[in-house]
Amino acid sequence: MCDQHHADRHILCSQCDMLVALPELGHGHKAACPRCGAALTTEWDAPRQRPTAYALAALFMLLLSNLFPFIYMKVGGMTSQVDLLEIPGVMFSEDYASLGTFFLLFVQIVPAFCLVVILLLGNRVRVPTFLKIKLARILFQLKSWGMAEIFLAGILVSFVKLMAYGDVGIGSSFIPWCLYCVLQLRAFQCVDRRWAWDDIAPAPTLSQTVKVGVPGIRQGLRSCSCCTAVLPADVEVCPRWET
Repeated sequence: MCDQHHADRHILCSQCDMLVALPELGHGHKAACPRCGAALTTEWDAPRQRPTAYALAALFMLLLSNLFPFIYMKVGGMTSQVDLLEIPGVMFSEDYASLGTFFLLFVQIVPAFCLVVILLLGNRVRVPTFLKIKLARILFQLKSWGMAEIFLAGILVSFVKLMAYGDVGIGSSFIPWCLYCVLQLRAFQCVDRRWAWDDIAPAPTLSQTVKVGVPGIRQGLRSCSCCTAVLPADVEVCPRWET
């Protein structure tokens, strides 16, 4: 079927490149590619309140995690404990400055910054449109660099080895950190990329006729890697966020 389609009602599958016409989705439903089954977009219930609640709860858990001891270890009658904020200092003092920097950036700062951006974008805080566009770009490019849950997995694995040397236990901030990892992942999951960008600015219009069910590459189309807008293949910069 050929039509002069509106770009905001169509999407290119990120897995198989097929052009799909998006149906009207009810709350709690998602659109999937009819060819490969990949998820295309999700219409969340309460698309503003849900990620806001998860982001606020995650930030509160992050605060608690940094206020109390994280783990402790007893070896030969001596007990030592470590806080999350002490970890970078120990790494710097042991000449592991690069690891300490990575810990601060990707375990603490990047996830927290992304959660703050979710709060700003999801609640329509009055900021200039160009700033919203920059924040949205940063959010969707940086969120995969958050390593809070990777750090947690590493700690759990290290428990097995450390138990051979003494008693290892969790501190008051360990459970809040586990909750933080779950909540921040859930907050990211509840922010649909397409919905977030459409809330900031409309998708660019397409002047050419497109055909649903045909791969974009055969029609001279491509998908914006940042906002999922359907663009002509010869357009190098998406008009929605180039400013």
